[in-house]
Formats: sequence, structure tokens, C-alpha cells
Amino acid sequence: MYTIENFWRPRLKGLSQSTEALVRGWSYCGAGCDSFVEAPLGLCAEMSTSIRVEESPLILVSAPGAVGKSTLAKQISFECEAIYLDLAAAEPVGGNTISGGILKSKLPELWTAGKVAIMIDGLDEARLRVTQEAYEAFLVDIAELARDRDVPTVLFGRTGAVQDAFLVFAVNDIEVPVLEIGYYDFSKAVEFAMAHIRIVRPDRANEDTERRAVSGLINGLSQQTENDGKRFAGYAPVLQAVAGSVGQASNPKLLVSALERGDVPMSLGGITSAILDRERSKLERLSFSDQSLSEKLYTSDEQLHRLAAKIYRANPPCVPRMTPRDAEIYDSALKTWVDEHPFLDGNGKPSSAVFGAAISAWAMQSREERLEDQALHIELERGVAANPFFTEFYKPRTEGDSSIFIPAAHIGVFYNSLRAGLSLGDSASLIIDDDEEALEEEALRAEIEITLSRREVEQPRTWTFSTDLTRVILLGPYIEDVAVSAKYATVDVGSGAETTFVAPVTIQCGKLQLGSERVVVEQPVGKKISDVFLEAVQFVGNKITMVPTIRGEAKLSVSWPGSRAHPWTAFSSDPTQVVDPREEEALRRFRKFIISFRSHSKGSLRRFKDKLEHSRMTKGSGRAVLEALKENSIILSVGFMYELDPGALLVTAGASYHDCVRRKYGEKTILFVRAILDHGVVA
Repeated sequence: MYTIENFWRPRLKGLSQSTEALVRGWSYCGAGCDSFVEAPLGLCAEMSTSIRVEESPLILVSAPGAVGKSTLAKQISFECEAIYLDLAAAEPVGGNTISGGILKSKLPELWTAGKVAIMIDGLDEARLRVTQEAYEAFLVDIAELARDRDVPTVLFGRTGAVQDAFLVFAVNDIEVPVLEIGYYDFSKAVEFAMAHIRIVRPDRANEDTERRAVSGLINGLSQQTENDGKRFAGYAPVLQAVAGSVGQASNPKLLVSALERGDVPMSLGGITSAILDRERSKLERLSFSDQSLSEKLYTSDEQLHRLAAKIYRANPPCVPRMTPRDAEIYDSALKTWVDEHPFLDGNGKPSSAVFGAAISAWAMQSREERLEDQALHIELERGVAANPFFTEFYKPRTEGDSSIFIPAAHIGVFYNSLRAGLSLGDSASLIIDDDEEALEEEALRAEIEITLSRREVEQPRTWTFSTDLTRVILLGPYIEDVAVSAKYATVDVGSGAETTFVAPVTIQCGKLQLGSERVVVEQPVGKKISDVFLEAVQFVGNKITMVPTIRGEAKLSVSWPGSRAHPWTAFSSDPTQVVDPREEEALRRFRKFIISFRSHSKGSLRRFKDKLEHSRMTKGSGRAVLEALKENSIILSVGFMYELDPGALLVTAGASYHDCVRRKYGEKTILFVRAILDHGVVA
């Protein structure tokens, strides 16, 4: 493992702090974190390079959202006297960001002498604020300045941002090793939580009891999330929530007893609910003339409503009728309680990602129109910087037919939250598919499937929902590994300066709204599929005037009325027209099977067997097509999943994945499907 003591200190030795004023966002960290507990930091095997990390002038440090990148960057800066550069606070990045910052801060001599090192934090935020060209110029500037230096320049970012930077460097023939921040093991997790408790309760009288409570909660969380690699039990914000729950307990012994009896829910929701309940107990200190108010006020919902109103600048909740005196007492108490609520940091912002997720999820499901709209807009715009804990607090409702329902507008936020928790080597995909049975009944509904694959967990995890297509599907400005097939739906993507599509992305819909000024299409790192296909009956994208930027070997194809006009001319693609309706339907089933395969965490293209064998997929000629694909070894059985063999697909059926995405079929593919209709399985 690469620790501060055995790796960072030797690599950053001999640095000197300048006495000159540094530019905005650049600083020396004058103090370390009192509760700092070093997380494991290892070399990423998913993105290997020939250059050794011990010698590289550039180093990328990756982690899922909220794992502790900024904390580590600041601690390294403090202990090694390096400069900490917060890209979220600095000017938007460009080709002269680092070189200009060095010059304006009067650091050239120290830089040349190897006396200055920079820890660059916030690649995610930087990428969202500028165009792709500006961001790439920023990275190339760093590489040029770092070349041949013994002292490394280090860049910190979430998984997606690091993959993006790694790809940019690779395109420019620059090898950069990647280190990945891991999760705390059990003993380190307990140590982390106890360090936070000591800050709020420096007396050591109850330390043994508090440690038992912390151990019980962490162990319970680990067991509850075992199917997801036990990750939450080693996640810094989760451990902060555990510390808050234990550290604020008036009697830790009672908490330990409740844990041992099983009275405390072992989940993030259970932990946050316990804190909300504890906050509500403050009502006991107030002397209302109407005693019934103690049963009505400061409930968990009211607390979350007040916190959300403060964060999103909306109106606070209404309260029951009460006497002027009781109203004065309560109002006076609220001024202190809300500002000092453990879910806030004292500046009107969430005190941790966990508590922020609890507040935003409540707001989006509150049915308070302004709160929902504000929270939805802010969370959707986060894109790659989404809160990884949102999905833990967002509770889709159950419909009358027992299906789990999620509003179309919320799909993007939910999916982005899951992606925010990915580590290098993990994968996630979103599929939105017409519910054909509902369409036959003239009901505009769709089935949603989200799949999450962890590199160290054999069986992927899935979420299945239904949604109402009378509302707009909102996906946000960053779309990765998404497939939409909903011919009557309106899909809204992007806003602001730029929309990024990271392959594979397939969107077929009634109306496609693209609200940004430009489009970037990216090839994914380590993925076999690099296609982006956008098809709509109606396209609205008046702000797009520049030709889309294609990165790597990504392929973009579009199809809608007017798609042959600038700036889409080079990407316009007309699907193959088939006269025979039976062949057209069979080709539609054939395509649906092929493009439903997604990159698995192990690198292959896989799909759950039960998903391919579902009646929605096998209707009409679907069953015969599936059997033919299996019989010809185009689709292989691998445990509980099917795996696609692209080579066999091309040799036997004359089609590539790219052909199927664009609905471009050659004669061999049409003959293959025709034979299935005429004779069943083709061998």
C-alpha cells in the first residue's frame, strides 16, 4: 500500500513553501485533519502502464464519490508541504491553468528547482465547468509542465473523471499510473469513527462503551451490504454518520443494549432516523401550554422539510395552530435547532454526503413542488459528481399491481447516484424499454432496469422499476451506458455548455430534447462497445451549432428528420428498410437481443438469462430468434447469464454490434432471420 510515510514523503521530500501570495484556489494547508485515518491506497490493475508509480512525474488518484479524495489530498499537502489546488474554488481550467498559476504565484524558480509539488483536487468539478477542448488543454498543460520532473504532480478525481483523464493522456501518448483509494477494513473503520467521536466528546469516560456501539453498527452495516461487497461499512461518510449516532447518544450503554437486542436498524436509514429521533427529543425541554404539540411538532418529516427549505431556499413547512406564546417558544427554539442540526455544517450546507442524500431524497419525494423541482434540478446537474448515497434514501413507491414505480423525471438522478459509487473495474447500465403489454392497452408505460456489477462480486445487482411515459425522461448532461427504447417517450438530455455521451448509449424515442450547446461522444475505458446511436421522430436541439466532438474510437450515429443537415451531416444514418412485416418484426427482436448485452465487470458482454427469456423479449418471433442465437453459439450460457460472442455474430449472422445498434442489416443478416421464420432454429 502507498502510505504517506512510505511513499508520499519520499516522493515529495525537499519541498519549500513560498512566501508569495498564491492565486485563487491554490493554498498551503496550514493544518491537518484531527480525525484523519489513512485509507488503503493501492495501484489500479484495471488501468496498467509500463511506467512505475515510484518514478512517474504524473500520478492519478481515483475513488468513488465521497470516499475521501479531498481529505487525502489535503493531508498529503499538509504533511509534505505541497500546494493544494482546489479546482472547484479556482478559475475554470484551460490551457494555461497550471503554467499561469505558477507564474502568477511567482513560483517558476521553485518549480524548476523541484521545490514545489501540486496536489490537484476536483477533476470532476473542473470537467463540468468547461468545454472538452479546454479540459483537455488543461491536462496537456499539466503533462508538459510535469515532464522529466522527479517531484510528481498528482491529480485526484472520482472514478469517471480519472478514467476520462487517463484516456486523454493515452491519446496524447502520455502514460500515467493510477492509484485507487480503497475502503476501510473493520478495524480501520472503527478507528475512523472513534476519532470523530473524540472530537465531539473529548472525555474518555465512555470510550469502551462507545467502541462497542461503533463496532456493532459497523458490523451490522457490513452484513446488510454483503451482496454489494460490504462497501458501505468502510465508506468515510457512512462512518461519520455512525460516529454522529454514537457520539450524540446521551447514554451509550442504552445504545449498546438496543444494538444487542436488535432494536436498532442496521442501515443508513436506521442510523439517520435515530439521529432525527434524538433531535426531536429536544421538544421535552419546551414548556408548551398545549401539551399535545409535543406529539405533532419537529417530526422527522418536519425536520427534513426545514433542512431542505434552508438548503434549497424554499418555504418552511406549515405547523399546527397554536397560541401566540407557544408559537414564540417554538420559533425561538427552531432558530437554534435548525442552524445547529447535525445534518448541516453550520453554513447551511449538508455536513456529510450521507445527510445530504437524506435531505435531497426527501425533497424530491416530498410533493412540495418548489422543493422537488429545486432538488431535482440541482441533483441532476451534478452529473458525474452525483451523491452516491441518494439511492439509499430514495424510496420508489409500490403501485397497485405491486410494480415498483419511479417518476420518469427521477430516473437520471437515481442512476447517476449508483454510478457515483463505482470503483475502477465496476460497471453499471440503465435500460428503459417500452412495456409492450401496456402499449397494447394504450397505457404509456416503460420498464426500467438498472444493473450494477462489482469487480469483486460475482453476481450483479439489479433494480427493476416501471415508469409513466406521459412525463419527460430526464437524464442530465452526462449519459453513460444507457439504452432507451420508448417510441412515444420524450427524452431530455443535457443543459448548459455541453452534453457528454459515454458509449454504449442507444436512445430511440418519440421526441429527443438536447438542451446544451455542444455534444461530446467518448469511448469508454476498457469497454468493448463504443457506439452511440440517437434516433427520434422529433428532435429539438437548436442550441447545437458545432459538429460533435468524438474521442477515441467512439462511433456516433443519428437518425431523425433533418439529421443530414449541419452539424449532424457526417453522423446521419438511415436504418435498413425491410418490406416484409414478418421479417421486420423478427429483425426488431434480433436487434433487441443483441444490443441488450452490456459490458460486465469481467470485461465480457453479458445479460441475465431471465431478462432475455422474459415474455417481453420473446413475444412473436422472439422465442425462435433467441433459440437460433443460442443454437449457433452467438449467445453462450454462462451460469445465470448469457454471453454474447461478437465474432460468431458476424460470421454466422453477418452482423456486428454496431450494425445492430444502427439497424443497418446486410443481406446475410436478413437471410439469417428469414431462415428462422421459415425453418425455426438455423444451424
